[in-house]
Amino acid sequence: MTQNAPDSSKVADAYDEITTVVAKLWNGNLHYGYWDDENDQSTFGQALDRMTDEVISRLDPRPGQRILDIGCGTGSPALRLARRYEVEIVGISISPRQIEVATEGARAAGLDDRVRYEVADAMSLPYPDDSFDGVMALESMVHMPDKVQVLREIARVLRPGGRVSIADLTVHEVSAQERYNSAGASSTEETYAMARFDEYGDLLEKAGLIPTEVTDAMRNTRRSIRYFIEGALSCRDEYVRAIGVEEFEKRVEEARRIEHTPELGYALVSARNPG
Repeated sequence: MTQNAPDSSKVADAYDEITTVVAKLWNGNLHYGYWDDENDQSTFGQALDRMTDEVISRLDPRPGQRILDIGCGTGSPALRLARRYEVEIVGISISPRQIEVATEGARAAGLDDRVRYEVADAMSLPYPDDSFDGVMALESMVHMPDKVQVLREIARVLRPGGRVSIADLTVHEVSAQERYNSAGASSTEETYAMARFDEYGDLLEKAGLIPTEVTDAMRNTRRSIRYFIEGALSCRDEYVRAIGVEEFEKRVEEARRIEHTPELGYALVSARNPG
């Protein structure tokens, strides 16, 4: 199977380019929403907050704990966590522009005494062993070239008994994994690689973590794609200035194709560190 590993510099560049646009949409949230079922009439904004809550709830945060947010984006999920729980949060991104926007947001929210953001690479976390009580990764694992290595780093900085909560785009079939992760598959081939849903438990165990849940929530999240398309089209001029017409059209077409791809999954994952 031919698979391109994401290039960290390309990931950083991609998010640097679109951060200013994304910060205007959906309260800065760049992740899927969560609806209970097809009858759920929640708005996209409400569904985005619910997805953040799904990830947070699996951490079971307690007052005084220290939480690491891997792939913090423009900072909205971390701020939601900080507003609800008296915890300290460190958010990291490989995109300097995202960190600038996130830091400004924490200051404006009056939460910069408990929430800070740093440029860092999850493949080699710049923190000592046993530094955090919990780690969350909301749709950032898809950008990691070596998922086991990232999970090992998470296990290293996580205190014994600490919890991990992950939301990640996945595939259900080997053929789909090859199609989406191989050369020429998409305009973003150098920035992501999807794991197989049925392998997630093994990835966690290889890293020394104990899986406690691996749930496919694609039926709860797929509706998000149409909102992503609508949002992109509503800011077309800003996107085109950032990434050009050709790239913009490729990304919109890719989103339309993904919306109707049954082999894709959305993993809600939790695990704990032994001890």
